[in-house]
Amino acid sequence: MKTDLVETVKVAKQSNISSNYNEQYSRKNNIKVFNFPRREKQNLRQDFINMVKTDLKITLEERDVVAIHRLPAEHEPSPMIVRLYNSDTKRKVMRVRKELSGKVKFVDDVSQRNMELIHRLEKSQRFDQVWYFNCGVYGRTPSGLQLKIGMYDDINFRIRQGY
Repeated sequence: MKTDLVETVKVAKQSNISSNYNEQYSRKNNIKVFNFPRREKQNLRQDFINMVKTDLKITLEERDVVAIHRLPAEHEPSPMIVRLYNSDTKRKVMRVRKELSGKVKFVDDVSQRNMELIHRLEKSQRFDQVWYFNCGVYGRTPSGLQLKIGMYDDINFRIRQGY
């Protein structure tokens, strides 16, 4: 029975890892937008394209924004998810996002499990910097060691081993 339990736990972990990767991969071309102004009878797609053109000096075509919608939230304006046509378009926008004026903020659309991992790594105080990039979570230690961290990795072991 112990052998079955060990095997079941192993399969469950692998399924959870695969599920998280698939979820994150499906969000690969998404941008989460915070503090985007809300107004009456708003055309979100057109307003987003105009803001990117004005603030970031990037011209997006209508077809570049595959989908756009607001998320339910307790505060206003509620955040938005913008699904862009491809990763090149997203990269172009994200590369210059620091040029945004006002309070509007663009971030990657990170899965809940990856956000929990990021928070856990930050709370561990073992890393100077923790970030998400291209479907993975990374951390840099004070000594400069940079690691890609998985959901079930033993952080202390990975840092000690240096890989």
